[in-house]
Amino acid sequence: MRREKLPDWLTAARGIIAAAILGMIPFGPKALSQVIALLLLGWTTDMLDGRLARRYEKPPSWIGEHDFQFDMVMVLASTVYLVAVGFIPWWVGVPYLALGLPLVLWVHHTREFIQFKAVAMGIAFPWVFVPFVVAYFHARPAAYAGLIWMVCALIIDWKRFTGVVGDFLHGSGLARR
Repeated sequence: MRREKLPDWLTAARGIIAAAILGMIPFGPKALSQVIALLLLGWTTDMLDGRLARRYEKPPSWIGEHDFQFDMVMVLASTVYLVAVGFIPWWVGVPYLALGLPLVLWVHHTREFIQFKAVAMGIAFPWVFVPFVVAYFHARPAAYAGLIWMVCALIIDWKRFTGVVGDFLHGSGLARR
């Protein structure tokens, strides 16, 4: 494998991780620690893929252009897992997804990418953290691993974090450029 393909492989890995998370559903709530580990692996690939693409001066491929969508598929998979195994009541998760997914898809097809990203981030935001909150009550070591990972990620990649927040604020209209 040529090193220039590594960023794409890291991005695509989040699709595979999403499938693996869904594959944990038959194992029920006892697979929560593994789901958290998969999420942390996925978010680590998210931190690395862009850095490597810039380092290798790699022009964006189809996979690279859809990095955000791969992120959202992974968030969706963890949400489905939490609802399917009963950590989140179906009467909360199903309506949220039933309203949120069509809205995100509609915005994706009718608005600029930055607006789509802001809407998707706004809808997905709670679900990025919910697995870790659930883990605090049901798999505390996994929750602590997530907390340590988040602190380290912020320290290592603060500039990127502020850029993501800025994209959200601008795309949502909450801040002007």
